[in-house]
Parts: sequence; structure tokens; C-alpha cells
Amino acid sequence: MPPSTSWNSARIQNALSDAIRLREAGNVAFRAGNYKLSTEKYGEASYDTLYLKGLRHLQAIPSTDWTFVQKITEMQFLAHTNEAASWLKYEEYNGEVSRFQKALNCTNTAEEALKEHPTAWKPSDKAMGKLLYRRALALQGLEKYDQASLAVDEAQRLCAEDEDIRRLRTRIDNAR
Repeated sequence: MPPSTSWNSARIQNALSDAIRLREAGNVAFRAGNYKLSTEKYGEASYDTLYLKGLRHLQAIPSTDWTFVQKITEMQFLAHTNEAASWLKYEEYNGEVSRFQKALNCTNTAEEALKEHPTAWKPSDKAMGKLLYRRALALQGLEKYDQASLAVDEAQRLCAEDEDIRRLRTRIDNAR
């Protein structure tokens, strides 16, 4: 049963704009080297995006609104991909779950967003290569070198000229 609150087009756009602003705030914090704040902002953007997806599943947002599905899929992918990068850089983090596991979880969630609606939005090869590169870094940090090797192979296939990916390939090979 749909929630009683009306989710008209303007309200949906405002909610999506809020998530985009949070992701942009995460970008600013990330560039400034404030990884604690960037993980928080990306996490908030991811949460807002998941909330909007939930409203769609509750039929508060029409399932026929394909533009919304495209925007929300893109936003979820980008927010989680950026959050993964932030966790990888957040060396001061000291929680129960390692920053590498958190980064890996983010890459998995970003990829799941694409699987839920496979024709809604497709990232560029470069964007997908970044996701796989970050997954490989997380797996390397977790000392799961075989899985890291598979992820970096796929990243290299998509971004053959990327020097960071090549260097990571060498580090993973040397760690095995």
C-alpha cells in the first residue's frame, strides 16, 4: 500500500537533487583529503538513493517512470563507487569492519544497482574500470589475491591504458 505522503514529480526531483548534493559534498571532502567526511556524505547519498528506490517499490513513485529508474540507477552506482574510493583512502578508520571490507561492500552494492535494472543505465568502460580497480584494491587489502587478480584483469580489459591498474596488477602478482 502506498504511503499517504504524495510524491509528485517536483518532490521526487528535490529528493534526488538532495542526494546529488550530498555526493558532490563527498567529492569536495574527498579532494580535500577529509575521508571521514567523504565516507559520511557518500553514505548519506547512497542511503537517500536507496530510500527513493524503496518508495518506487512501494509504488509511491510510478514503476513506469523510466527516467527516474535511469537517474536512480546512475546515482546509486556513482555514490557507492565514490564511497568505495573514500573507504580505501580512510586510513585512520578504526571500526569493527575493516575499511577494505567496507570498500568491497560498496563495490558490490554499486554493481547490484546495475543488475536490478540492466537496461536502465550503463556506466562507461572507464567508470566500470574504476569500480573494478577499487574492488581489486579492497580485495588486495583483505589479502584475497586470487579474487583481486580477477577484478584487476577485468579492469585492465576495460581500461587497457590505465597506469594505476597496471601498477596494481604488478603489486597483486608480487603479493601472490
